[in-house]
Amino acid sequence: MKILQLCLRVPLPPYDGATIAMYNLAESLTLNGAEVKMLSFNTKKHFTDVSTIDASLLEKYKLETVYLDASVKISGAIKNLFRKNESYNIIRFDSAAFHQKLKEILQSQSFDIIQFEGLFLSPYLETARKYSKAKMILRAHNVEWLIWKRLADASAHPIKKKYLSFLASRLRQYEKNMVNKFDAIVALTPEDKKLLHDEGCTIPVEIAPVGLNTQRFDDVKPLDQAQHISVFHLGSMDWLPNIEAVNWFLKKVWPIIIANTDLIQLHLAGKNMAEEYFRIQMKNVFVEGEIKDAKKFMSDKTIMIVPLLSGGGMRVKIVEGLAAGKVIVSTSIGAEGIACTHGENILIANTAEEFANTILSCLNNTALLNKISANAQLLARNVYDNSQIGKHVAAFYNTL
Repeated sequence: MKILQLCLRVPLPPYDGATIAMYNLAESLTLNGAEVKMLSFNTKKHFTDVSTIDASLLEKYKLETVYLDASVKISGAIKNLFRKNESYNIIRFDSAAFHQKLKEILQSQSFDIIQFEGLFLSPYLETARKYSKAKMILRAHNVEWLIWKRLADASAHPIKKKYLSFLASRLRQYEKNMVNKFDAIVALTPEDKKLLHDEGCTIPVEIAPVGLNTQRFDDVKPLDQAQHISVFHLGSMDWLPNIEAVNWFLKKVWPIIIANTDLIQLHLAGKNMAEEYFRIQMKNVFVEGEIKDAKKFMSDKTIMIVPLLSGGGMRVKIVEGLAAGKVIVSTSIGAEGIACTHGENILIANTAEEFANTILSCLNNTALLNKISANAQLLARNVYDNSQIGKHVAAFYNTL
């Protein structure tokens, strides 16, 4: 099976949730006999120097890239207000150069599957249809409009709230108009599949969560003793739901924790962290910014926090945290799409008080920490191991 994978950003090497999701499925498909070629944007915001990528990866996936500056521009956003039924979220990724590169590839090679990694690549469906007889698959990382609606709902600023609601409405209409033009959809979660059906999707939808090589985490250090706890957040800090989550945690949750104990530390890490975070003067808060090795960063820490108030799809970092045997404290929204159970392999908290008290309850509670940690690793190995995901997706593609 020959697959052309269209990517919104370069997934080699994977460094955040989106690139991990793209790379890990490509890796899993190749392990199951597929031949995967990547065509990717190399955006200004997430630029990758291709010359630094391992040569074996470039050869394996035959990566080709197209540069794009998809920055939000005030003039473009204002003009878009008066263009009926056009989503500004989408048109920023509609590139003549990408259309041309896709055309050249399809005129010189044939594929069985063209896999669009997210709705933002849907402007290229018509070009793909014109030059290929492959099955067109939308891999829905999220139900995109829902993220923006939740951001709008959570915003206290009336003008920002209104504009985010406008973006969500436009994106929702675009998504409803586009999804049935594909041959099938691969959704990451049952919740997303239900939302797609509720919005009028009539084409086949298969669920395939993000997988990973769980054996990579076999050597992660055991949890620290329960009387001293390190809490950490790891995620891209140029994604609005993560920014909102961290700010909420620092403002609403951390003051409760630190008022009760000085035996808990908070470590914040992630790509593109704004300078303001490095100027934080809060007790026991350590801001580390971008890190090179997520596994090493997690290895000596106890609790992963996922305090998301908005967002959608599936949090890849939670899957990594499960595999690493971390105790994860998450909101219900953060844990959406993960086959986890509160009190067994994860801890769920939705208010600031619940979140703080849940973390505080882990102090001097070695039994709880060990139970959650062991069950988390078991869940990761049984449900999210990469060796099974590609087999499942390839079998689905063969039915189309």
